[in-house]
This record gives sequence, C-alpha cells and structure tokens, in this order.
Amino acid sequence: MSKHKNSKRKSDCPSKKKSQAKRKSPESACDVTKDRVRAHFLDGETGPWAKRLAEQASAADEVAAAESEAAATADSAATAETAAAQALSARRRGPDYSVPSSIDIVADPVLHAISTRRSISKVESETPNDSDLREIIRTISSVADHKGLRPWRFIIIRGDDRHRLGAALDEAAGVTRKPGEINEKPLRAELLLALVASPSSNPKVPEWEQHATAAGAGHLLELALWQAGWGVMWRSGTLANEPAVRRLHRLEADELLMGWFYIGAVPERFRERMAHSTRPLPDPDQFLDTL
Repeated sequence: MSKHKNSKRKSDCPSKKKSQAKRKSPESACDVTKDRVRAHFLDGETGPWAKRLAEQASAADEVAAAESEAAATADSAATAETAAAQALSARRRGPDYSVPSSIDIVADPVLHAISTRRSISKVESETPNDSDLREIIRTISSVADHKGLRPWRFIIIRGDDRHRLGAALDEAAGVTRKPGEINEKPLRAELLLALVASPSSNPKVPEWEQHATAAGAGHLLELALWQAGWGVMWRSGTLANEPAVRRLHRLEADELLMGWFYIGAVPERFRERMAHSTRPLPDPDQFLDTL
C-alpha cells in the first residue's frame, strides 16, 4: 500500500533520464536528502549531526553496497566490444552518468552547507563578534589563489560607521535629504563587511584573475558564516565604486569595492519557510559538457 502511495508523490528533484528513473526506488535519494537537510537545519545543528546521520543510515548503506556489488558482477560479464560501444555512445551524447554517485550531500557537512545556503535579505540584530570573524577569515584564506597573492581584504562596519556609509551613498547618488532624515539601507544589519579586491602587480597573474580570487573569498565567507549558523546577504550596486564611497573605504587607485556582506542571526520565520520549501537544486546537465 505504501509503495503505491509513494509512487504517486510529486518529486522535488530535477527531472531524471528515463533509464535512471527505472532504477530508482519509489522514494528517491533526492527526496530523502531534502527531508534530512530540512530536519537538521530546523534543529539548528551543523557538523555533529552528520556522524549520527551516518550511523543511522549504516544499514541502508550495507544494502546499497550489496546491490552495487551484484550489479558490478553482472556488468563484468559484458564483452569488450559492448563496453567499447557504450563508451563511444556516452562520449557522443555528453557526460556519462551511468554509474551512481557516491557523493552524499547530507552526510558531508561541507556539501550540506553549500546545498542549503540561502541569501537572507533581512537578518536579526545578533552578530558574530570580531574574534569569530578573525577565525572565519583565517579559514577562508585557503581560497584558490594563483601565486598566493592574497588580493583581497575586508573592512568591518558597525554602529555609527553605517551612518557614514549611508551619507557616502547619498553623496554618490546626488541625494539631498531633509534635516533628520538618513539613508537607512546600511542599517538593515548591525554588521557589514566590505569586500575589497586589492590586486598586486604580477606578470603571471592578470588583474581579472585576482578579482576572481577576491570573489572566491567572498563566497567562502558566505558559506563559512552559514555553516556557523549566521545569515548573510551580499549586496553591491552601481554606487559601490563612486568617488564618495571609495573615499570612505580608503581605496587605492587599483582597488575595487566588490560590495558588502550584511550579517546577522537567521530569523525564525526563515527557518519555517525552509521547512516547507520545495525549491529544487538546478539540473547539473545545464552546466556540463565535454570537448
């Protein structure tokens, strides 16, 4: 009875090829993954849950391993001619997905952070302290960096400095406000981190590549904060590198302001939305090809 009920359930996962769909159980791996991710995210857990989850799933893993071994034994009976024909066919149609993935985005805390990360436009007032920020920024310095130039830096903006940023944005936009009025955009979070791309002169590392490294540091910052339980929104805009804004951030002529990270606690209402979210991850086929 439960088998028929599950088979009618609409999947939240990207569409699969028919050949793959036939091999899937009524409750797909993606459905299980999404349910587990939601449950543990709502419980406010991060790394430790992965070990417990792996222990709970050990029995299922043993069954899967046995099935995989049986499938491998059956495949070994194929002739060399058949294998060559299959390889040629796979090369003609693009990437080969015939072998099931061993990647588990639930059990791996890094993949869990990547797959569940969301930008939060309205964060709450609680923020990480400067010591926590130092540790996070120390960690993200592992970003891919040709020649180890470290072509990026962050500027902490708290308290009244947010009002100074608002005034600089108004000056850049040519906005004149009435007495007592202020630009409230920088007040949407208690903590902002400005990301500055700060390239060095190097004949082997062009400026665009150093900008890419700085952007990579920004993305790792988001992931690290998310995994640590903080909400983040990366904002930029056309005024980011106007003279008044650049002066406020004391930028050198060759530096580029890449925006601000608005950081704070994750609102409970957002966690509730995550619990009922049906937004799937995109189909990876659209990003993949072969030469």
